[in-house]
Amino acid sequence: PLFRSRDAIEHVCRLIRVIRQQRGNMLLIGIGGSGRQSLSRLAASILEYRVFQIEVSRHYRKVEFREDLKKLYYMAGVENKPTVFLFTDTQVVEESFLEDINNILSSGEVPNLYKPDESEEIRSALADDVKKSGIADQPDVVFA
Repeated sequence: PLFRSRDAIEHVCRLIRVIRQQRGNMLLIGIGGSGRQSLSRLAASILEYRVFQIEVSRHYRKVEFREDLKKLYYMAGVENKPTVFLFTDTQVVEESFLEDINNILSSGEVPNLYKPDESEEIRSALADDVKKSGIADQPDVVFA
């Protein structure tokens, strides 16, 4: 049984430690069926985090991927719901996906993800939280 082994418990503890960090992320490598997704989901569940995973279909391309990233950012940023983004090698349909993932991991931003009107919509949704926190209501500060 996967969840009884000491190794699995240690892996879940590592996952929890990293996931709890601000912008915490991990690259999990191993053979298929070794439990990476299951243990990641378990760690997220223990922390009461949501798990967000894209669903690739035959016609899934960059436009759909970017729309899913917008949903992820809205859930984690605007709704303020702690979220684990689970992304596997089989979901890399286009090389541009890896560029976006790299940007998320390195800076937290995906260049040109939002159109100006979408950015304004998000600023409006965050207006009350921005006022409460006392930060300047400027795009570069709100989206930081």
